[in-house]
This record gives sequence, structure tokens and C-alpha cells, in this order.
Amino acid sequence: MPLARPDLSGRTAFVTGGRRGIGRAIARRLAAHGASIVIGMLHRGEDRLEETIDLFARAGHPLAIVECDLADPVARGDLIARAAAAFGPIDILINNAAGNPRKPPSAMTLADRRAMFELNLHAPVDLAQQALPAMRERGWGRILNLLSDSMHQPPIPYGGPADHVHGTVIYGASKSALARYTQGLAAELQGSGIAVNGLYPHKVCVTEENSEVARTALRAHPEMAESVEMMAEAALLLICGPLTGMTASSRSLLHSFQQPLHALDGVDAIGDFNSIPELGRP
Repeated sequence: MPLARPDLSGRTAFVTGGRRGIGRAIARRLAAHGASIVIGMLHRGEDRLEETIDLFARAGHPLAIVECDLADPVARGDLIARAAAAFGPIDILINNAAGNPRKPPSAMTLADRRAMFELNLHAPVDLAQQALPAMRERGWGRILNLLSDSMHQPPIPYGGPADHVHGTVIYGASKSALARYTQGLAAELQGSGIAVNGLYPHKVCVTEENSEVARTALRAHPEMAESVEMMAEAALLLICGPLTGMTASSRSLLHSFQQPLHALDGVDAIGDFNSIPELGRP
């Protein structure tokens, strides 16, 4: 059953890595439904920040920015408190930021592995733990952890570029760990009013940052691609609905709920779970 147009007025969402791509799309969609948005980023000099600020300003949506090196446990120790200083306690936490050095598993050093798990697992866990006291106090909260289809080992031999698959092995392992934590935390919080879910693109999400190499591959297999709008639509389903403990792909969620696909303004219907993004742009 499709989700009725939700109202997130009075809610504050914190989106890590929200200056571009999937994070920005989710932030814009939540803002379109009334949420105040705080985005986290490494530093204000990062690309696309001014573009993001302009998008929110033109739409009249509240936006605040906090800087933090998420890979540094000390630096992120008070991040939720700093994010809450803008609009009030964080009701919705979107753990979107992640990193992947793209090395094959045989070449992934101990330092590489530690750095990846620090950013992709420990940082989301720390932020969830920081956000939970205020969520518990209000009896409502949403934690959404962004996962990856690379959690799943494809059949051998690979149907696509082997270098790409090899390069996502440790990344997928860190996301698998986050998925398991997501389900366990959801079970612990059942009945509290706080829902915890995980979400990932069906295969590849086409963003403004995708390389031309990726686009070339997707033109041959367009069914493997989806738009940022699909991730934003699925994120909204999990944030505004009663589901908890899910670790699902965006396309499967839209299919299960027969949810129309909307533009990031939350108004215009632009397709459904079968919709394939335009891949021709650079």
C-alpha cells in the first residue's frame, strides 16, 4: 500500500555526507516534507557544497552544516550534540558517509581495513548511540544506515569487471557488519518508537559523480541502474513508516509497497520501481 504524503514538520534530520549524491537526495526529499536538515561533511571546502546550499535556499528549506572527520573517534565524539545545536534534538539520523579505497582483498593492508571499518561501521554506531538518549526521551526516532549491494558475493566467475568486484570486498564486509548491527539494534529498540533500518541501491545508483566508465557499463546493463530519487523514495518509506529491522534494497521496497517514484520535491510522480535513470549525461 503506497505511503500517504507524510509530514515531517518539527523533525530534525542529520545526514552524514549530505553535500552530494544519495545523501543530498535523501536530505532534499526529507526537507520537502518539512524536516529541518543538518548535513555533516569533512570540511566546507569540499566540492558541491555551494551547489547544495543554493538548492536548499531556492527551495526555502532550513539547512545547517557541521564539519567533522568521521574517521576520527575523538572528533566525532560530540557530533550529534553539535548537529542538534542548529534546530534542536536529532529525530532522524541518516548514516550515509562511507569510504572505499578499492583495493583487492589480497592487497588490503591492516591500516586500510582499520580505516574502512572506522568510517563505515564504528562511526555510524557511535552516532546512533549519541542520538538515542534524546530519541528515547521523546519516544520517537529513526536511524537509517546506508548499506551496499556489495554485501552479497556475486557468482563466480563474475559477469562484470572483476577488478570492480574485487575492489569492493572489504567495503562489502564493513557494510555487512553494519547491517548486522542495524538488525540487532532494531530488535533491542522494538516497541520504543525508534525504528532502525538499512537501505542500499539495487545495484548502482546513478549520481552526478558517477564516472564515465561506470556509465558506459550501465548503458550495456541499464537494469542494474537506479536514480537517486529511488533511494530517496525508499528512505522516506522507512523513515515515515512503522518498519524496523529491515536491510533492503530500494527497488524491492518500492515494489513491495507499490510505491510510486516521486521527484525530490515529493510532489511530481516520475515512475515506479521499474524506472531506469537517464544515463546519457556526462
